[in-house]
Amino acid sequence: MDRHKPFRGTRHLTIAAVALFLLLTCACTDLDEIAQFAKASQDVGKAFPGVADQAEAACNRANSFKNAQNPLPLLPCDVYAKLKPPLVKVNDALFGYIASLGKLASADLSKVAGGFDSLGTDLKQGDPTISAANLNKASAAAGLAKAITNIWANGYRQRELSKTVRENNQAVQDVTQFLSEYAADKYQQSFHDEWRYEDSYCLNMKSPTEPVATDLLDRKCAADKVRIETQEKAIADYQKALATIAKTHQKLDEEAGHWNAQQLAKDLGPEIVTLGNAAVSVNKAF
Repeated sequence: MDRHKPFRGTRHLTIAAVALFLLLTCACTDLDEIAQFAKASQDVGKAFPGVADQAEAACNRANSFKNAQNPLPLLPCDVYAKLKPPLVKVNDALFGYIASLGKLASADLSKVAGGFDSLGTDLKQGDPTISAANLNKASAAAGLAKAITNIWANGYRQRELSKTVRENNQAVQDVTQFLSEYAADKYQQSFHDEWRYEDSYCLNMKSPTEPVATDLLDRKCAADKVRIETQEKAIADYQKALATIAKTHQKLDEEAGHWNAQQLAKDLGPEIVTLGNAAVSVNKAF
């Protein structure tokens, strides 16, 4: 019997050593909540190009209501077409980074792999009045694009993921703020202008001598108002999603290095629901 004791001791030591090795190398905390959070965000980000297209269309529709009876200044709609490529690039960098945190197959590196050197110039050409502060915030997207490659290269381990979150938290805060306060506000203004111009048109084109035409005009104006309000709400929900991403990433940064499944579920559960609701709203409107 004594001859077997060292064997058992060695076996137990070996098992303990393997367990310690696995703990140190793979950090086996269940990070499924991060994956669910990342997944919930993706449908919000994917809708952005459609929002950009519709904002430009809204501006053009607004100008179509300008006539002799409804004399309003012509809106500069070309700004939306010029700004779309760099703004989409910034949006893709943010949501690609979030997708990579969740190690999602939908994280498409080809979308955000490069081209950020000219981002500031492209934004300035599209909008000569853009502030230096907004340009600085937008430039943080380049760091997020680089982080995507690093995440996939280093693997989905809590230690590496925590390091990435710490290094990129400020960039996430800057980019979400830029997209919300610059891009989304600009798009929101386009839909606001559309209704402002159409509402003026609806009032000025009414004719007491043509009741049938006036009734049809009223019906069209009422239907358009509902559509525009739905689109404005969707952009507001996109902004809420950005705020949720910023807040959640801040939480992950504060707790980096000691995440656990229970706390992640508590912190991220409500945010996942918020992102899901925003995705439904944005995709329904656009």
